[in-house]
Amino acid sequence: MTLFEKKLFHPAKSVFASLLVLITFTSGGTLITSSYSNEQAVQTPFVPTPEVELVSTNIALPAMVDSNAWITGIPRLADSHTERPDRPRFQVLKYTVLKGDTPWSISQKFDLTIESILWGNEGMSADSGDLQIDRVINILPTDGVLHTVSDIDTLDRLQLLHGVPYATILEYPGNNLEGYSHDEKLPVGEKVMVPGGLNPVVWREPGPAVVPGKGRKSPGFYSGSLIYAGSGYFTWPVSPIIITQPYWSGHPAIDIDTYYRQPIFASDSGTVIFSGWDTTGYGNLVIIDHGNGYWTYYAHNSFNLVAAGQGVLQGEQIAESGSTGNSTGDHIDFRIRVDGGSFLNPANFLP
Repeated sequence: MTLFEKKLFHPAKSVFASLLVLITFTSGGTLITSSYSNEQAVQTPFVPTPEVELVSTNIALPAMVDSNAWITGIPRLADSHTERPDRPRFQVLKYTVLKGDTPWSISQKFDLTIESILWGNEGMSADSGDLQIDRVINILPTDGVLHTVSDIDTLDRLQLLHGVPYATILEYPGNNLEGYSHDEKLPVGEKVMVPGGLNPVVWREPGPAVVPGKGRKSPGFYSGSLIYAGSGYFTWPVSPIIITQPYWSGHPAIDIDTYYRQPIFASDSGTVIFSGWDTTGYGNLVIIDHGNGYWTYYAHNSFNLVAAGQGVLQGEQIAESGSTGNSTGDHIDFRIRVDGGSFLNPANFLP
């Protein structure tokens, strides 16, 4: 602490009552400190500030700023747009299906599970591929089931059907069910949101129905001798590969984006056991039996180029891609199946 500071803060003297400090700068650059005290004045050398030449930045000021005025901050233009935080949504939205939409792509848009897209639209629950351009569908506010009340429905029954405690359904803000008891019948025709609820996922099998235990001996399939046997190594039926819908519980296939009449190739060698129009929504369909326990399906083609009973080699063109049947755009629905049995995830077999 300097002598001057000690003077100001000396405990024996009152600063405000007895000390008057007069500070002046002399022309010689000396700081003179005077006081009415017995202390000797202290002189502290004063270092003049060097002159600095300012460099022009040549930045033009906005028209609204007076160039002769002092700028004390950065000017900011008014912005009438205000970002508001997202708030919970409790009501069902309506969405019009666009070209190229799938249950999977729609679920991505609204941050829902794919199943919730089906369970919000009862007509879609029976066929996950039942999407057509311009169809208006329900978009749930959260994952779950939209239940249409029948004349026997109570909260207890909804709990049993969808696996959610009735209190969760009762208290959901969008349902407006305050005052209903758990065993009281609900208003018939009312749409009730079951948050977190579950439903069976049912989809239609492409091509002729397989009779259990009969495989390709079922009606509608070619049942003659097989011509070629596959290697068990599958290749992609089209290229390049752009997946528009993956394998999931309501879609035991993968959808691959194509352009109109793009060549489709046999994924492995085998014999065509079905080639024709599918009545369940898959349009022009080709099914190949590879003679080694596997079948492959190629759906929504614009044209099939092979016939039932014909042998094909791996990589041979069998169809031209399209958007026939229940489809919102050119693509191929590709499936791998155990001989007459369950459908497998093609991603586990493709390179």
